[in-house]
Amino acid sequence: MHPIVSRLASLAAGSVAACALTVGGVVAAGLPSAAHAQASVLLKNQSAKAVVETVDHDARELLLREANGHLITIEYGASVRDLPHVNAGDKLSIHFVETLGAEIAPPGSPLPESTLTTAKGYVHGHPRGVIAAFRRERATVQSIDLATHTLSFVTTDGESHVAVLRIKAMQDFMATLKVGDVIDITRMESISYLILNDTVAPAADPNAPVPADAASAAGVVPAAPAVPAVPGVPAAPAVPAAPAVPSAPAAPAAQ
Repeated sequence: MHPIVSRLASLAAGSVAACALTVGGVVAAGLPSAAHAQASVLLKNQSAKAVVETVDHDARELLLREANGHLITIEYGASVRDLPHVNAGDKLSIHFVETLGAEIAPPGSPLPESTLTTAKGYVHGHPRGVIAAFRRERATVQSIDLATHTLSFVTTDGESHVAVLRIKAMQDFMATLKVGDVIDITRMESISYLILNDTVAPAADPNAPVPADAASAAGVVPAAPAVPAVPGVPAAPAVPAAPAVPSAPAAPAAQ
C-alpha cells in the first residue's frame, strides 16, 4: 500500500463529529449508500491553511504547520513525481478527504489492487498539487452480530479486524452478509494543496530596450538620447601677406 497522509491526533479532533463506523479505532461519518451490496462512509473532509515547516527529500515527507499550531505530516512516497516543487516557508491552502467503502466481491474476481494518482496544475496562477491513494484489500467475514452492529473479518494478509457499524446504511450492508462472504474494502485518501505565495517577477534587465507600446502603456516616455556636441570648426590658418613688389625704376627722359 502507498503511504500518503498521516495526521496527528490533535488534528483529528477537527474532523466530522458524527460516529458511524469504527475500524481499527478510526471514527467515520456516513455517506448515502445506493444499494445493500455496498456502502461508503466519509472519514474526513477538512480544509486548512498551513505553512511548510520542513521538506525531507530522503524520507519524501513534508511537515506542515496550521495557523492553530497543529502539525501535519504528508508522506508522498517514492513513486510520486508529478507534483509542484515546495520549499520551507511556502504558504499552502490544503484540502483533505478520506473515505472508506466496502462491497461484496464477485465470485472469481481478481484481488483488488492499490493505486496512487497524482496531478499538478495551476489555479489563478498558483501551483496546485493533488495526491490520491486508493488502498484496496480483500477480506473474509468471520462473525456478524446484528444486535451490537459488530462485524469481524480477516484480510488476505492474515490480520483480523473488528468494525462497529453505527449508521443505518452500514448496518443494512452488514445485514446482507453471512459468515464466509468475501468483501472488498477500499480506503481512499486524497490531499490537494495550493501554493499561495505570490509569484515574484524576474528582475528586469536595465540594459534591455523598453518596447514603445509597453512604455506608452505604463505612461513612461523614454528620454531622447543626448545629441553629442558638434566639435568646433578650427579657425582657418592665416594667409601670409604677399611680398612687396619692388617698384620699377623710372624710365629715362627722352632725349
